[in-house]
Amino acid sequence: MKFLSVLIIPPIVFIFIFGCSQKEPVNGPAINNGTGFFYFRDKTISEARAMRVYYYKPKKYTDDRPILFFMHGADRKVDHIPGEVARDLEKYNILLILPEYSEQLFPKIEAYQYGNVRTKPKELWTYYVNDRIFELVKRLTGSQQKKYYIWGNSAGAQFVHRQLIVGAYEFVKKAFASNAGVYTMPTHGTDPYPYSLKGLDLTDEDLIKIFSLNFLILLGEEDVVQDAYFLKTQAAMRQGNNRLQRGKKFYSIAKKEAQRLNLKLKWQLITIPGCGHNPNDEMINVVVRSILSQN
Repeated sequence: MKFLSVLIIPPIVFIFIFGCSQKEPVNGPAINNGTGFFYFRDKTISEARAMRVYYYKPKKYTDDRPILFFMHGADRKVDHIPGEVARDLEKYNILLILPEYSEQLFPKIEAYQYGNVRTKPKELWTYYVNDRIFELVKRLTGSQQKKYYIWGNSAGAQFVHRQLIVGAYEFVKKAFASNAGVYTMPTHGTDPYPYSLKGLDLTDEDLIKIFSLNFLILLGEEDVVQDAYFLKTQAAMRQGNNRLQRGKKFYSIAKKEAQRLNLKLKWQLITIPGCGHNPNDEMINVVVRSILSQN
């Protein structure tokens, strides 16, 4: 199965008329059949700017079909994806939404992976932007979906698990985080956010809600290489020497915290044999089956 396998392949960068200015065209946003993008204005960015949101809408898409957000990696590139996955998206009839959190509008790791939590008030945290995009997508498509699915790989997985941890999960039906490089451990540790919950002002009641979410942690068993994107700060290295170790530790701590709260952890950890940092067919199958089984 090739569905979504290209989501992490280095892209051929396309040049758009509005690519540099990122200003919304006069006619406003629309979602048509096939590939495309629209501009989305949000309070987290300047009023003179708008972020691009790419998509693929299957020809047979109806308002009862699932909506999947995909969060890109540290390269911030998504424009190549819709055309590459068109055949499989038609087959599974899933509406794919790909917000572009560009370096221009969401500078560096602080604004994307860490969500501006340390630099801006809560109402301007990046993790709430997807919810507002979802509301617009519903209006543009007539979708009857009350919640969306979200999957992130690598830096996108950092975004996804922190979106849940900070409480931006009201509209999330199920989340998938694969091969994150570093985690916000779900405990009040010695290392402050983004390495633990320290400084987030979360209570045990908050943790109970977080641990009750539909959340799959996907790890490639071969994702053990310290590449150029692998974070090696002292706090990060305490989580493990590779992404596989760090993901297992993240889940282990969640289990211990859930036990402390006398709660059965709803999260799942799935390791994928033969899979490195980029999702293979088996990992993709896990995501697709999980989405389709609920629709």
